[in-house]
Amino acid sequence: MKSFAHLPRACWWVAGATLVNRMGAMVFPFLVLYFHRGLGLPLEIAGSVAACWGLGSFVSGPLGGWASDRVDPVRLMGLSMLAAGSLMFAFPWIHSLPWLVLCTFGLALLADLGRPSTMTALARLGGTEHGRDAFALNYMAINLGMSIGPTLGGFLAEMDYRYLFWVDGATSATAAALLLLSGTVCPPLEKIANTHVDWNIGPAAFRMYLWLSLFFWSFMTFFAAGPVYAVKWLHLSEHDVGYIWLFNTSLIVLTNLWVNRLTAGYSLPRLLAAGCACQALSYLTLGVAPGIGGLVLATLWLTIGEMLLFSNANAYVARVVPAEKMGRAMGINALCVSLALITSAPTMGYFFARHSPNWLWATMGATAGVAALGMARLPGHERPREEPPDCDSTDDTHRLHATNTQPRLDPEFLDTTD
Repeated sequence: MKSFAHLPRACWWVAGATLVNRMGAMVFPFLVLYFHRGLGLPLEIAGSVAACWGLGSFVSGPLGGWASDRVDPVRLMGLSMLAAGSLMFAFPWIHSLPWLVLCTFGLALLADLGRPSTMTALARLGGTEHGRDAFALNYMAINLGMSIGPTLGGFLAEMDYRYLFWVDGATSATAAALLLLSGTVCPPLEKIANTHVDWNIGPAAFRMYLWLSLFFWSFMTFFAAGPVYAVKWLHLSEHDVGYIWLFNTSLIVLTNLWVNRLTAGYSLPRLLAAGCACQALSYLTLGVAPGIGGLVLATLWLTIGEMLLFSNANAYVARVVPAEKMGRAMGINALCVSLALITSAPTMGYFFARHSPNWLWATMGATAGVAALGMARLPGHERPREEPPDCDSTDDTHRLHATNTQPRLDPEFLDTTD
């Protein structure tokens, strides 16, 4: 934490609220199981209802970004948590299918409305000097919280699925109170002239987002299918499912900085391709080792791929997208995540209801493999791997300057829980 000591106190309040909120983030990992086992819906219908979470997230991304430019983003973040927490408390009493669809959509809309505001708040509070460290602190808070929430959620689900919603709602309300009562506000924006909005972020970025969408689909499907597969096919308990998330998030917290340093000399397209390839390997592992050991090893491959891909995708976008269009790039990134949320649960429900799990593993593994091939062909290999990081050449100096000054995509958009 010494590396974050220079950050403004307001950044710590935002990260602290994020930590508390993520410590209770336990509904989304068990949503399909709740609809299927808790409410008795057929698996395919349960997956389709869960897809409404993605629809709500899809709407909230652009809406939250638009609102964050017009009201104080810290206040918007707190109100989003408070509203989502209130709906969480009421959710266990909803049993009608139409109301489940509507409230699942609304819950995701309210919960994810605060994600663009979190990004905006950290960017404005940290400024150009401390922006990257502010994002890094918040990303650490996300993963520390997610090391607790789903693990605890597994034990609560075994007792009563309703406890998931009540605890999640309580932590959301607590995080909102922590933030709103702290008095934290963002500095006002300078008024700028109204100009034409240009969404052309460049062919390289669009190509990367195409392959990233395939990766997200494969990635989200793993976390939609993993809990159901563990409970229905491997006969594990719900609290064992929580350990899958704990393994994933703990490994990120312990090794992410080390992985970033180890891979610093490689070109970004090759690292992105390697991340997608690790995702493909996770599904291959499930196909050849369909037991508990295979599930653990598959989660390991998935976590390595996640660490290789997420931060380097941000760096690639920062390199190829002009600084004045980064906000639009973040909006497109959010839409890619939302599309994956919409399609992952129905994909899992279709294959598990009509085919064996191996068909799902093969399809998603092939999807990640195609994404790996696409990432490998992205422009950006012109910087050789052997170039020393402290090189005094003009090209390297320009590269390091660009990396340190241009804004990067917020890891918050890559987190899918409320």
